[in-house]
Amino acid sequence: MQEKLEEKVMEVIDALSARSNAARAAAFTSLRSALQRRNLTTLLSNQRATLADHVTKALRRGKDGERRAAAAIAPLLALQIGEEGTEEYVREVRPALVAAATDKSASIEARTECCSSLAVLCYLLEEDLTEIIEVMRMYETIFSGSYLKGDGSVKVSGAAVEAGALHAAALDGWALLLTLPPAAHAAALLAAQPPGLARLRDLLEAHSLEVRMAAGGALAIAHECTSEPDASGDDALIADLLPRLQELARDSHKYRAKRDRKLQRATFRDILKYFEEDEVPSLTIRVGSESVSCPSWGSRLAYGALAAALGAGLQTLAPHSAALRAALGLADVLPLDVPAVKLNKLQRHLQNNAACKARTVARNKNRDKRSAALAI
Repeated sequence: MQEKLEEKVMEVIDALSARSNAARAAAFTSLRSALQRRNLTTLLSNQRATLADHVTKALRRGKDGERRAAAAIAPLLALQIGEEGTEEYVREVRPALVAAATDKSASIEARTECCSSLAVLCYLLEEDLTEIIEVMRMYETIFSGSYLKGDGSVKVSGAAVEAGALHAAALDGWALLLTLPPAAHAAALLAAQPPGLARLRDLLEAHSLEVRMAAGGALAIAHECTSEPDASGDDALIADLLPRLQELARDSHKYRAKRDRKLQRATFRDILKYFEEDEVPSLTIRVGSESVSCPSWGSRLAYGALAAALGAGLQTLAPHSAALRAALGLADVLPLDVPAVKLNKLQRHLQNNAACKARTVARNKNRDKRSAALAI
């Protein structure tokens, strides 16, 4: 079975050289699917240069479908080619992702995918703080398109609306990378270069729901990253921020879609509670036989970004990748596998019922009426 899979993967890698853009995009998609199912480090460790070349060429010269597919597979490949070739792979692929993300001739979808993949790649594997700061500056040039106008009014037409998803992806990427420097350095970055806390607060007024939610998360992370004893926070700005967060947490404007209103309220209730009570909603996720705990806004954003970029590959690679385990906060070495005890039919039935009940209880807690009742 493994031999057949490896043969198929090698055929797919050969197909990355096809003449047709569509054929190359399909090959990237097929390869990504295979990488999500199996750990193929042994096979791919000898293909690092070839794969990096294919991904780079697709990002620089491919059409939108091929660019999206190449960007989507970039983080998975970085984790699958083996630790020895990772540094060279990142050095080749990162500039191509930056160029594609800032290419205004590319589609919004392709640029959004590049922003998300670049953030995960740098978060997992980039150790040079100078390069990380350069990428953060690049992100700021993208989501600055959602800043307020010079007269303080909200942009309600043009790129600020059409590129809402792109601006949100860039803002999420910026916030994710802000968690990497030490607290004092993060505070200095916020004070010395855009966007700064004031600009982030202005993004809460953006027309796009995605940008508003990303701005709320970025503000929470910025406060979290700079609230150490040796870092200085802006208490006056936080006090000014609370009324706006309260508005967003209770927004009931009928001109917004019902789903958007519910999503916004649920998101900003948690953010408001953090700024008022310094409490982060607990989140624990099962990854294979292990549990990943997300006690901070930074860890919640990191898990969301990794899950979106790697998909099923998150569970497949967690036991094997040291970089991924460190990012998830797991032990350096996976404990030895303990033979699983096979459950009988009644035990499986009771276990499934208990899990279903737990999901129902958790879901009901987030419904608007229940949350409103609990808040009174």
